[in-house]
Amino acid sequence: MSQCPTVPGRFQVRRDTATNWTTNNPKLADGEMGYETNTGRMKIGDGINFWNDLPYFPSASNLTGVIDGGLPNSDYTDTPAVIDCGGIN
Repeated sequence: MSQCPTVPGRFQVRRDTATNWTTNNPKLADGEMGYETNTGRMKIGDGINFWNDLPYFPSASNLTGVIDGGLPNSDYTDTPAVIDCGGIN
């Protein structure tokens, strides 16, 4: 595995209050994330369904699998993930 180059940039998630998301009911693009600033909950768009029809991420049914079998807010201290950049140095 190679080390990935450092690239300065910014990643910003679409955000609003839960009330505004529900009232405006936008359609998120496929893979676009929407964050509720007052609840800390998030949804990921599929490009088809509107906000009110999307499930929250992660859903309660798959919550325990989010961090290699750990739970959110746990003291997960195993080795951090390594990203393979496909040979880019």
